[in-house]
Amino acid sequence: MKALVILVIGALLGAAALGAVWAVSGVGTTEVRITVERLEDGRVEVGLQQLGVDGVWGETQQPENRFLEADAEAGAAVVTDAIPIEVEVETREQRAASVYETYLYETGVEIGESYNERFSDPEYPDLVPGLFLCVIDTNDRGVSTLCDGVEAVYRGVVQRIEIADWDELRAELRARMAVQAPIAMLTTSVPTTILALEVRDQSRHRPRLTYWIELLDPHLTDRETSFCQISHSGTVVENEDDLFWGLSAEISAAAAQQLGVGIEFSAHSDVEQQAQAIRDCVANGAAVITTTLVEPEALSPAIEDALAADVPVVSFNSGATAASEIGTALHIALDDHEAGRLAGEEFNRREIDGLALCVIHEPENVGLHDRCNGFEETYQGEVERWSADDPEMVRSELAERLSDGGVSAILTLSVHSAWDARVVRYREDLDVPIAAFGFSVGLATSVIDGSVMFTILDHPELQAYVSAVASVMAERWRLDPVAYFDGMSMLIRPQIADAAYMQTLIDSMYEE
Repeated sequence: MKALVILVIGALLGAAALGAVWAVSGVGTTEVRITVERLEDGRVEVGLQQLGVDGVWGETQQPENRFLEADAEAGAAVVTDAIPIEVEVETREQRAASVYETYLYETGVEIGESYNERFSDPEYPDLVPGLFLCVIDTNDRGVSTLCDGVEAVYRGVVQRIEIADWDELRAELRARMAVQAPIAMLTTSVPTTILALEVRDQSRHRPRLTYWIELLDPHLTDRETSFCQISHSGTVVENEDDLFWGLSAEISAAAAQQLGVGIEFSAHSDVEQQAQAIRDCVANGAAVITTTLVEPEALSPAIEDALAADVPVVSFNSGATAASEIGTALHIALDDHEAGRLAGEEFNRREIDGLALCVIHEPENVGLHDRCNGFEETYQGEVERWSADDPEMVRSELAERLSDGGVSAILTLSVHSAWDARVVRYREDLDVPIAAFGFSVGLATSVIDGSVMFTILDHPELQAYVSAVASVMAERWRLDPVAYFDGMSMLIRPQIADAAYMQTLIDSMYEE
């Protein structure tokens, strides 16, 4: 890949020397040198030469403004006009392929050395090991480099078989076994390994077999490949009202940039809109879809449509228990049930008893109910699940519920719910302890000053970043990711963030 680099040559009288070499560095490098010539009239003429790929210095390029006058002031720098030059640079894709090719080659060397050692005999140092058969799957680009490494060091003969058709490969392996059975084999994919084992088991010979399986295609995802990430929140803006989804979107954008892919984000407070967004992503050619499972039953038909169109779906956040049933390949989330259990144990440790409200800000969200389920399992008092009838009237309805009496403590399940509970407690002049889920600077300072007992971090940043990585993995996976992962869940272990923890976290933000 060529890139234009603009050079401006600076010259100091008495400092510019013939043959000086400059390196222009980016991803790749080129070499240029300054030419300096004193003319008969006393002036100094400056030019530029570039080293060609053939190792020969090119013709001198001379900008219009290239002279240092004979009477120029000593010690005063002057510059020429800019000179554009073409520089061969290594692309991100080329760099990744090069690094992986080196890795394959070095691995092949290790395999070859290991078989040299296995088949060597100290009493017969000149003994040459037997035939080594390298079975290359030509459907996988670049894997033959493994055999290059083997050939570089193996002391015996290495023969290659490079056939894409499986029936032809089976026949060729049988023929090789019948004529001259190898003492060792290397296969470079799942299909070639299965065929080699099949033929070996049917033969009288049992060559040792080493196999290489690339579950993940090492080649980078094409930049034009489309990914979708869909959440059940109505916002992707970072603010105290909904910091979770703001952080989630921001981290996903950062992950997309680091992974070199494009991810389309959308957030929907209505589950039917979320389901339609999944269908729209399928229609628009998304390679992989990442979505929350806030209401699994409502989203299931749209996810089934995606799977029917051979579009893998990765789920995150809510819906861990439903992921395998609904058909998503992989689920990444906080362990909501364990988090609720942990909150109950912390309530007990703080000797809180009586009725505790478990405030569910999204009444249909299965993940939030999982938190309350866990809370009920360990808290020694009574638990009441509470949600506002009107989401716009949360504070007034919560104030009314607390005025009825009987509430000993409140567990809120989001940053915003914790803020609502604090406002109501202040306005109503109540003495009721509050615990929360989530993180924000405001919530952190409230935990530090004791107005909130503790919070359990829900880690939107981990969920979003790992989900983005999982999407790219699913797109690059050589096996069917839905079948291979089969709804597996990667659950984040919850932890209590108390005053000391939050103080440490806040202090770390000031460290340089």
